[in-house]
Amino acid sequence: MQTALLFPGQGSQYIGMGQDLFTRSIVARRTFEEASEILGYSVSNLCFQGSEADLTRTDYAQPCILTVGIAAFRVLVERMEREPVYLAGHSLGEITALTASGALHFADAVRLVRFRGMLMRDAQKHKAGSMMAVHGLTPQVIEKECLEPEYRGLVVISNLNSSRQTVVSGQVNALTKIKERFTDLGGHVTPLQVDGAFHSPFMKNAAMQLYDELRLIPFHSMRYSVLSNVTALPYPNVNCIPSFLSEQMVERVRWQGCVQFLMERQVYNLIEVGPGSVLSNMLRREKLDACMIQSMDKKEYLQKLIKESLPKGNRAVSYAHYLKAALCAKNYNIHGETSNYLKEVAGPFRELEQLARSGDVADGNAKALEALNHILDCKMTPAIQRGGILSHIAEEGVVRHV
Repeated sequence: MQTALLFPGQGSQYIGMGQDLFTRSIVARRTFEEASEILGYSVSNLCFQGSEADLTRTDYAQPCILTVGIAAFRVLVERMEREPVYLAGHSLGEITALTASGALHFADAVRLVRFRGMLMRDAQKHKAGSMMAVHGLTPQVIEKECLEPEYRGLVVISNLNSSRQTVVSGQVNALTKIKERFTDLGGHVTPLQVDGAFHSPFMKNAAMQLYDELRLIPFHSMRYSVLSNVTALPYPNVNCIPSFLSEQMVERVRWQGCVQFLMERQVYNLIEVGPGSVLSNMLRREKLDACMIQSMDKKEYLQKLIKESLPKGNRAVSYAHYLKAALCAKNYNIHGETSNYLKEVAGPFRELEQLARSGDVADGNAKALEALNHILDCKMTPAIQRGGILSHIAEEGVVRHV
């Protein structure tokens, strides 16, 4: 059964998100720490003890959701039995998917989503906007209402999420009025936990500024194919990233189209990677009988994953084994520039060499594992090969990599 990984967007956040990952996994903990160093505040504190008001703020929510998603992905990727054939993310989740694919370095992604969140927040300073989900009405009926003179230009369809849910964005006053109209027509309306009219023309200036920022970021070859929200098709190449991500801010999110693309290609093993179960629940309501739908935010799934990942044995591992694994791992990064590749791997290699020369052993040492994982990232090592490398090291003793 072919696998796709799905990354949620804003609205999936909640107080306590990622805490199980942080507590149980060294890899996840390092991911949170890296994001905190970049942002200048504790991402873990904000995720675990922050207020609902703070986690609703776009400029805080987006880096936190990205961090939880990448932390979960890094834990999952070492234990996957098969490579995913596609990655897809809903709105912000598309950036998480691109990061997981290797197109964006995590540090660049954290800075990008912080900038994106600030742009989206600032876009609402003079025009208060929001979003709401509409259930029970077809997109055609909703579109017809949005085009009525009373709402034209003030409310638009922003997300085609499923056959059961369409999201609209617009000015708060107009949304309040049209909500009554949708209810009268037999629809059920749910306000979303966002502070802006995202994926609408209200984001035009923000989209232009985001495009300028995206043009400054280096992009890298993708290990996995990523679906675009704008086209509901895979990215043709990384050169499309600036235009697709900036267009996404003003265009509809075609999530239903992304799911349909996967179904048409019989990709039936769907794993939601990140906080909450918004995408999983949406898929279950579609009654996709052939699909296996899982969420890493479900405690039982995470516990099973982490339990299976703990290697047997009680001996420590020599740092030399990490160095040997890093040197022997095949380089799949054949499309990247050699100079950039060497620059990226030089530091981690030196760190492993210094640890190996120390003659000590790595009893679950996070530094050695982090350096090795960075090198495997640079080499674009597929999940299955990566899992084999780590399992081989585990056979030499105990490696508590989660």
